[in-house]
Amino acid sequence: MNWNRIISLPALLILIAEPAGAAVRPFRVVLDPGHGGADEGTVHTAGGKKTAEKEVTLMLARTVARSLRARGFEVHLTREQDVTMNLSDRTAMANRLKADAFISLHMNATAEGGDPNARGFETYFLNSTTDESSRRLAHFENSVLGGSEVPEIPQAEEGNDVALILKDLRLDANLAESKRLACHLQHQLVQFTATDPAEVVSESPRNRGIRQALFYVLLGADMPAALVEAGFLKHPKDRALVLSADGQAKIAAALTRALERFRLLRGTAQARQVVSNCKVH
Repeated sequence: MNWNRIISLPALLILIAEPAGAAVRPFRVVLDPGHGGADEGTVHTAGGKKTAEKEVTLMLARTVARSLRARGFEVHLTREQDVTMNLSDRTAMANRLKADAFISLHMNATAEGGDPNARGFETYFLNSTTDESSRRLAHFENSVLGGSEVPEIPQAEEGNDVALILKDLRLDANLAESKRLACHLQHQLVQFTATDPAEVVSESPRNRGIRQALFYVLLGADMPAALVEAGFLKHPKDRALVLSADGQAKIAAALTRALERFRLLRGTAQARQVVSNCKVH
């Protein structure tokens, strides 16, 4: 037997996936502007003027897309206009495009009777959780249009048990990378929007931390995925940030820097260190 001719299975898969001389494609990102169409998301009204979450998320997504494309990323938006989209269609698009990362953009809101001074960024990755505030937020985001868009989680039935097992394996495989993506996003968002350069990022009033929740919009993703709550629409400082050109540029720069770090460290020991050092609430 000629041992020099034996190739390991992982090496063979790499050779099949990436033929010699094949051009390396750009890192592919799918940005998901939350809500849209009949689903406005959270709404702020003052002086007769209404600002809806669906408008802010689309505006942010367009700004972020321009920033990422300028840095060589390939970027797609799940919606380019104010249209209604099913939750499942958003990740289905990312899966179809074989995206390297999926980021859903949202604006936060407090429950009735909640803290009126709540502000800052939160970044989520998919997981079940016992945290009440995370459950409440996930319920709000999942129940768009009175719940008519919330997909059913399939039950194991004859004929689809293999598909469910494969889906579980993909979710497990992406969990650590989704956490790492969330960690980079949250850190850069807080750092780039700090009003005081000397401010400690971990103690910034804008830093509400990294959390886990069962967001259906993330459930279908076959790639690392995170959901960003880019501030509270009803908090004047958060609202001013997302509605100003300067604030949008800062958020776009933060997300671009986060994705650059995520891409650069992929598969390295440093990437694993980021995950182990990242605190999740």
